[in-house]
Amino acid sequence: MEQNTAILLQNLAQKYETKDFIAKDPVSFPHLFKETKDIEIAAFVAQWLAYGKRELFLKVLQQIGEEMNFSPYTYIYNRGFERFDGDNTCLYRFYKKKDFYLLCDSLYNIYFNIGKGEKTMQDVLKQRLQKEKTDDCLLLLAEIEAIFKQINGIPQDTKSACKRLCMFLRWMVRKNSAVDFGLWDVIDTKDLIIPVDVHVFRQSKQLNLTDRNDATMKTALQITNNLKKVFPFDPVKADFALFGIGIDNQKI
Repeated sequence: MEQNTAILLQNLAQKYETKDFIAKDPVSFPHLFKETKDIEIAAFVAQWLAYGKRELFLKVLQQIGEEMNFSPYTYIYNRGFERFDGDNTCLYRFYKKKDFYLLCDSLYNIYFNIGKGEKTMQDVLKQRLQKEKTDDCLLLLAEIEAIFKQINGIPQDTKSACKRLCMFLRWMVRKNSAVDFGLWDVIDTKDLIIPVDVHVFRQSKQLNLTDRNDATMKTALQITNNLKKVFPFDPVKADFALFGIGIDNQKI
């Protein structure tokens, strides 16, 4: 990697990983909450909805917060989502309100069937993995997908880039961040995978972080491995830099 590219990534990551980043990002929704289980639920719902124009899905997240009376864990416990069972009206884009019901029902299963009302989502994942820690992000992603199997919008395998789930893990795992929460230790920050969407893929191509032509998991892994040359213990920190390139209209 060229030195100029490394310096660009370092400078932009420092510039954009600030509290100011939060307001117009889906991470703003879980930042409304303080308790771990509320944050987990809000973060999972936020990543699920994070498609398309930010101003549109942020508006829907606000509506969901109001639906939950801004108490996600209590809402799941009380099964406040029951009224959306079988509801085919639109929630957002290709999501129906019945999809929201099924997502919430899966969250109920995590916290109150598997977790017996005592465990966090991370605790349940550790239980399913039968280990306290993994260094295999693909294994962790597959376990999350298995819990939310056949939910519209949740990947069914790790062949796709799993962008939104990788973003969710970034939020949960990275510590000492002005943006991310650092609540989970099931995986180390150094083992996270960069969330690759169309924007990140395009910028990564321009920066020669990948020679692939598809936004798949293989591409995400190649980009992540190259980013480790700049951020060896925190490759997904570059997510802020790649975001910043687009905002600043940098000439690469």
